[in-house]
Amino acid sequence: MNLKKKKYQKVIRLKKKFKFTDFDLITNYGLFSGDTNLFKTLTIFDLISKTSSVKGDIIELGIHRGNTSLLIKKILSIFKIKKKLYLLDHFKGLIHYNKDDTKRSKVFRNQYIGDKKQIQAFLNFFKFKNVEIIDKDATTLKPGFFKNKKFSLAYFDMDLYVPTLRALESIDRNISVGGIIVFDEGHHKLWSERFAIRDFLKKNKKYKKIFIDKKRQPDVILKKIKN
Repeated sequence: MNLKKKKYQKVIRLKKKFKFTDFDLITNYGLFSGDTNLFKTLTIFDLISKTSSVKGDIIELGIHRGNTSLLIKKILSIFKIKKKLYLLDHFKGLIHYNKDDTKRSKVFRNQYIGDKKQIQAFLNFFKFKNVEIIDKDATTLKPGFFKNKKFSLAYFDMDLYVPTLRALESIDRNISVGGIIVFDEGHHKLWSERFAIRDFLKKNKKYKKIFIDKKRQPDVILKKIKN
């Protein structure tokens, strides 16, 4: 049993012991949210704030169930930041393994399959607009795919080497100077986003690599410093 699951079970025991309802569980964020979730929320808020005046919209690549997607959209909505949100996924889970991916990660093959209808249902529930879902396999992306779009913030959570590298190569010209590419697991040893970042930076000197936190997610950003 992993550490996250153990912590979850302890929280559930506290919920039952003190007779919290499911509604209480959702609304008492300060009580029940762990440091991992809170760190992610605060970090994404900080990155959106820092890039709010940078030209361009926001894109997330690899959206799974849409947790980060809805978090980003809620922050944009609450603080009235007028940026469109693009969400890219092929909704087939982890399938594009190759020699650059770690052996340990291969137990997750065909997992993390998202559901486009579920994500759209949540967007509809919260009455969110100015969101576009792009049903596209990241390994087929090429420079020019995003045409004349500009992005101030791109959130990468594709885990594997080929999808991450192809997406980086395709989106490079669309990231505004001062814009940020943030990685959910850009330093994590289980996944190979870090290898894609390494190989992308070998050919690209426009970015400054910055570690956010080596033990939490998101963990790495690339800040574009020149065209």
